[in-house]
Amino acid sequence: MARLLQELKSRSGLSYGVLAKRLHVSTSALHRYCTGDVMPVEFDPLERLARLCRATPEERTELYRLWVVAHTSRGNRQASAPAPAPKAPPAVAGTAPEPEPEPEPALASAPAPAPVACPVPEPELEARPAAEGVVEIGTAAPARTPAVPSRRRVHRGLLAAVTATAILAALGAVATGLKTHPSGDPTSAPAPAADAGATGAVDRGASAPITVTVRPSRRDDPECDKYVIDRPPSEVPRPPAVADAPAWAAKTGAVPGQYQSIELIVQGTGSDTVVLTALNVRIARIAAPLPWNAYSMGEGCGGGVGVHSYDLDLDAAHPRPVVFEGSTGLPLKVSERDPEVIEVNAATTSHDVSWYLELEWSSGNRTGTLTIGPGAGTPFRTSALKGRPLYRYPPGGKAWEPSPFQE
Repeated sequence: MARLLQELKSRSGLSYGVLAKRLHVSTSALHRYCTGDVMPVEFDPLERLARLCRATPEERTELYRLWVVAHTSRGNRQASAPAPAPKAPPAVAGTAPEPEPEPEPALASAPAPAPVACPVPEPELEARPAAEGVVEIGTAAPARTPAVPSRRRVHRGLLAAVTATAILAALGAVATGLKTHPSGDPTSAPAPAADAGATGAVDRGASAPITVTVRPSRRDDPECDKYVIDRPPSEVPRPPAVADAPAWAAKTGAVPGQYQSIELIVQGTGSDTVVLTALNVRIARIAAPLPWNAYSMGEGCGGGVGVHSYDLDLDAAHPRPVVFEGSTGLPLKVSERDPEVIEVNAATTSHDVSWYLELEWSSGNRTGTLTIGPGAGTPFRTSALKGRPLYRYPPGGKAWEPSPFQE
């Protein structure tokens, strides 16, 4: 990673001082990033540096991959460090040491619901029905373009303020940076750009030799981000900085509106290669759009395409991830040293949809499926915006106001 950073820095022709000033970091910190002495906890400084040095999309993707590997390796080293043995309390005459309490048995993960026939969408469903049938994506031939327009084709407006753009598509009212483990047991894990949270995957079949971290997609244009919130503008806080986005969404009960982009960071747990064979979607609930106010984090929309990017039309009769044009899809190979990032861009213009992703894998003679959501047993959720009052927080403003770009 240090070698790539040094190459980008040299290519830019700028000094460490100039780059540090533009990146709003200290010169010494930037120099240590480029020499490999230290690594930032979040990827944001490296991403901004890469863009400032005019790195290609492939170079930015490789830098992100190297950062994930380094970040994971550091976490593993910290986790494997032996804890200091506790000092025994001084013995008291005439007393015997109390026996240590037996550890409580771990709770078993609930199995994922079995797929059943896909129901016809109804105007309102209070209880979540049984899961729908899983549809496997094809990988040999290109699939049709989703009926819902891609977020990259939506009208571009004015660029948003820096504060507004910093939210980076936080996953509504759910935690981000969620790491899953092959056992499916909930466990906290450090997140690169957000607070740690509970596991978001349940394993079906053999114990999965992979981990999956779910996080908001780091798109070029977070101005696409809109949320529906059951509050008037006077009770909605201003758009937060990226570090505060999960807490902001949870506090306000925000649900991603019309679009929801997420990244799956998939990494092997050992030296064996694992093949990711298919990505599916399972609809858990379909209802009428939420009748709440809509809030935009900026104006305009667009962005680049991930290396492994899928579009997902949640309004289709049988929703399935479709490889975006110019991107590559599954199958992919991952290992402990070579993770992959899969981007999923979901969209709905007609419903309030709760949904899961299902990732199929194989390793040797072992196969299995991971059910992925933002938390253990919690689906992703996306609601349409059409007809809802849309508000924006203008640059330099002090309150939400009606947006000129009503849906």
